[in-house]
Amino acid sequence: MRYKDLKKNARAVSNVAIIVLIAVLMVSASSVVILLVQGGKTSSPVGTVKKGDLISVNYIGRLADGRVFDTSLYSVASDNALYPKSLSFTLRGNATAYTPLQFTVGGGQLIKGFDNGVVGMAKGQTKVLTIPYSQGYGPLNESNLHTFSLLATEPVFKSMNITNFISTYSVQPAVGITVKDPAWGWNVSVLQVNQDADLVRVANTPLAGQSFAVFGNPVATPAYGWHATVMSIDSTANGGDGIILVEHQLKNSDSGFILGKDSLGGIFMLDNVNTNAGTARMNYNGEVVGVTLIFTVTIVSIN
Repeated sequence: MRYKDLKKNARAVSNVAIIVLIAVLMVSASSVVILLVQGGKTSSPVGTVKKGDLISVNYIGRLADGRVFDTSLYSVASDNALYPKSLSFTLRGNATAYTPLQFTVGGGQLIKGFDNGVVGMAKGQTKVLTIPYSQGYGPLNESNLHTFSLLATEPVFKSMNITNFISTYSVQPAVGITVKDPAWGWNVSVLQVNQDADLVRVANTPLAGQSFAVFGNPVATPAYGWHATVMSIDSTANGGDGIILVEHQLKNSDSGFILGKDSLGGIFMLDNVNTNAGTARMNYNGEVVGVTLIFTVTIVSIN
């Protein structure tokens, strides 16, 4: 073989080797790209939710005990057997009132845990988001929490000025009339009215063993409040003013399951009944504040 032929063959072999090497490098580069995507190196692969996308989702929002407080699905909203509801749940009407929720991801329209939780999801995918209160509706406002004793005392006899009587009972005072106590619901008799001294003397007149609905009507629809029972009455105690002992009929399992309505129309939830301590707590924050929320989310569309 002549030298120049050998040189040509060597060049051909070299060219083939270069082509093979380029092909290997191209395959390797493709593999690297695939690995980068499959390995989770990108937060939003093609076809999945990313910030700035306009998306629509169906969702079921639950408290930690499983009760539903909100949903976009009428089949869930209308079924209380399979999907027991929380105190704050409100049925919005018929099926036409329930449609997928549409929002722009990262636009600050929703709570942070929900907004961030859908990033990376694909169309048709369902995911359960467990959202702490720091990513939800924030911590409890302590000023909206009021603890009271399950055992309460009221005087049998009490005095007040005329203005206070009118604001309490919504009528002008007159000896002999009977009015209703706005808090307890029992009868109150007017014993004395002294215009000159600006004084009204009344007597609370419940009977021992009687029960009264307090903070609403627990047998109405919607139900508010609970019952309290008069345990004893001592007309001679407390320096002659007497003492009525009343017990709120609440148990530990009532925590989170009773709403109340105060004299000003404010709505609260009993979120902590502790019979061992003899206390219960009114929570005016709302039941989704200061708690962990669980959302089951399905992506309907990504635009």
